[in-house]
Amino acid sequence: MNKAILIHIGPPKSGTSAVQNALNKNRDLLLQNGIDYPEHEVGPNGISSGNLNAILTLDKDSKWAVCADKVANIVSQFEMSKAHTLLLSSEYFFYLTQEIAQIIPSAKFIAYIRCPLETFESSYNQSVKRHMRTTPIVFGKNLHLTTLNLLSEAIDVIGRKRFILRAYLSSFEQNFDLIEDFGVAASLPALKSSQRFTNSSYTFEALEFKRWLNQFGLKELDGLIDQALQAYDGGLKQFSMLPEDLFSRYQKQSLHSTRDFIQNYKVSNGKALVTFLKNRESMQHMEQNLNENQLNKVCQYFIEHYPQLFDNICDALKQHSKSDIEHVERVALILQKQKAKPSIFQRIFPAFIKK
Repeated sequence: MNKAILIHIGPPKSGTSAVQNALNKNRDLLLQNGIDYPEHEVGPNGISSGNLNAILTLDKDSKWAVCADKVANIVSQFEMSKAHTLLLSSEYFFYLTQEIAQIIPSAKFIAYIRCPLETFESSYNQSVKRHMRTTPIVFGKNLHLTTLNLLSEAIDVIGRKRFILRAYLSSFEQNFDLIEDFGVAASLPALKSSQRFTNSSYTFEALEFKRWLNQFGLKELDGLIDQALQAYDGGLKQFSMLPEDLFSRYQKQSLHSTRDFIQNYKVSNGKALVTFLKNRESMQHMEQNLNENQLNKVCQYFIEHYPQLFDNICDALKQHSKSDIEHVERVALILQKQKAKPSIFQRIFPAFIKK
């Protein structure tokens, strides 16, 4: 039997959690078809690190590194199994692709190429959602192209033949189904998926509210707050913090770099991605601030749908020893009494933004 090892490396912000969620839910089906996808934990919001712990370990500097013993163990188990394919997935693998390729010389890597401009803003939003960021986004003169640069370097070192490269397209404008496309890339049976519910994007109002809350370090409540805000569908869903005067410049850089990558490395559906980038219009620009009406709606949403969580938030804010403590106490009192008065919120949020 010919054995194959496929490793999905993301990169980050290319729907990795949705893929992992679908694979994890369909492990029995995959195994019936000769594909071994090791089980892993999935958070309540559908987010996971995939098979991170299957072959990686934390080194003495608390950085993820390839573990030779783990690799030897999982490959040995696979070789003795009846499965013909070992499939692993984690975006953490992306930064260690060259090391993994060296220690598993037979492995092939699946990677998705997304518009660099969307990756940049999506990465910022993720830092607010999951990493407690409080500062506004910062745009430099040129667009960050870290993902494409790292992937290009890995391909040049490892060799193009060991990569399966796919374009990450727009599900709304191009009818793209990531799970279906991944199934084609990895030769999988049809999978049942809940892709659209995995790691859904915040609305603008939810993102800014989360950014304000992050300053208080409510780590014990953060997972529940994230779930609540992901479910909030009020407000603006299509937006950008990129100023209009920078959009044209970034758009050209994004198109140029993506087109060069696709031409150099032959990406499946690459032409569709280039066409999308050529025709992509700027989304509504938003300054990172909320007006009193927007704040009021987010707060009322919490009060109506997550009253206990909001009580817990209020209790935590009361205990916080920041210079803003007077405002915090007033907010907590208002939320507990279900009286979200816009005039007070208006004074709180701008004070935070100016910091």
